Amino acid sequence: MPHDQRETPYLDAALRYRAVDYTSFHTPGHKRGKGAPVGLRELLGEACLSMDVAMAGGVEDTRESTHLISLAESYAAEAWGSDRAWFLVNGSTSGVHALLLALCGPGDTVIVPRNAHKSTLAGLIFSGASPVYVEPRIDPLWGIPLNVSPAAAARALNAAPEARAVFVTSPTYNGLGADLTAIATLAHEAGIPFVTDQAWGPHLRFCPELPVDAMSAGADAAVVSTHKLISGLTQSSVLMARGERLNLARLDGMVHLTQSTSPQAILYASIDAARQQMATRGTGLWRGAVELAQWAREQIVGIDGLRCLGAELVGRDGVAEFDPTRLTVSSCDLGHTGYQLETILRDDYRIAIEAADALNIVLNVTYGDLRIDLETLVSALRDYAARFRDVAGDGGAAACAGLLARTPAFTRQVLSPREAFYAPSTALPLTSCAGHVSAEMVTPYPPGIPVLGPGEEISTEIVAYLTEASATGLKVHGPEDRGLRSLRVVA
Repeated sequence: MPHDQRETPYLDAALRYRAVDYTSFHTPGHKRGKGAPVGLRELLGEACLSMDVAMAGGVEDTRESTHLISLAESYAAEAWGSDRAWFLVNGSTSGVHALLLALCGPGDTVIVPRNAHKSTLAGLIFSGASPVYVEPRIDPLWGIPLNVSPAAAARALNAAPEARAVFVTSPTYNGLGADLTAIATLAHEAGIPFVTDQAWGPHLRFCPELPVDAMSAGADAAVVSTHKLISGLTQSSVLMARGERLNLARLDGMVHLTQSTSPQAILYASIDAARQQMATRGTGLWRGAVELAQWAREQIVGIDGLRCLGAELVGRDGVAEFDPTRLTVSSCDLGHTGYQLETILRDDYRIAIEAADALNIVLNVTYGDLRIDLETLVSALRDYAARFRDVAGDGGAAACAGLLARTPAFTRQVLSPREAFYAPSTALPLTSCAGHVSAEMVTPYPPGIPVLGPGEEISTEIVAYLTEASATGLKVHGPEDRGLRSLRVVA
């Protein structure tokens, strides 16, 4: 019998626990706020601190009861269209880790996009599997990765018929969606699961004006971050899966292996509440958000010196759909990097953004925004452009754009990420690294695509690229020496 999606079983239980006003002898040590420091009480308030309890010993009992959480997860599975769902309090990262550990082991291969979140590479290190990369193109104007096309996925499947699964990231950080239905069909025809990192798409299933969600497109599993764009508190996510091609019992074990043993009751309750809100009101809420974002985009495009990404990339290089609630704004034409624009908006206009890179800023528009919020943003950008239009200089964005347009090609995987990560290694000057095998990951931001992963051969082209990147000031994640004077290589 279908669930009544208006209900919130875990949230209700948490509220009942607080109403009883138990004398608690369980964690945490501040004892429901009574012992908390004054500053923490001012920050969180008594109501929040009184519910700062772990799932066991608080909302349920010390015997690790799972009735309430299992019930709440069954509501979520129904809402997102899966056979099973798991509430996660370690973010979508732990869901990606659990999936990779459940699907593959040492010596196995898995098809992944080169622009996958670094949690994917960590999962490969944990599992001992090796990646077969699909490299999305980088748009030369925006410096952002596009997406995996069905043709590229088919080539990867032909090259690696032994692969245990196909992973795709969709939508991307900038809202670009892949043709999930076509890629799911290809994976299933090859007899393997199709898995989607849908961290930036917890809202997609609940509004037809948004790109198709992974489960509707035929994915066997997906991870969504309920904290990114809907009402889950920070770190809350949901892993969902179907049992036709996945061993759900094994996946359940991997979730418990990678998940905290002290899940926070407030986070669980927030996932339950976010699910209810989306299942009962999501369509109307997100239609309003789409309308606001489209209005803002039209206004920003009309400001001389600024650009705002829209649906113009749909149909190119694996991009099948676009989430219009994601605003990617560039002020390169005014000579400013995304980092500089973020600083100006924060310091001069009190506007806080989602992210900045060398070329752009990214802003989230959701049902939590009001019309006046978008009007404030547009007004600030108009004033900013007027201030800097006549004094625009080279802020470094143009140099970064040229660099990003020629990211070096993937070389070859000599060792698995796990083998290279744990192998004896040494730091060499960057100029001496060609021909060696990398022991660490090097990921420029933007576009967030690794130039190197553990176990990959370092080419002269990669050395030249990283040398120029260092001189340009391009930000990198992963290496011990983030100034790129040296790299760790397998000894």
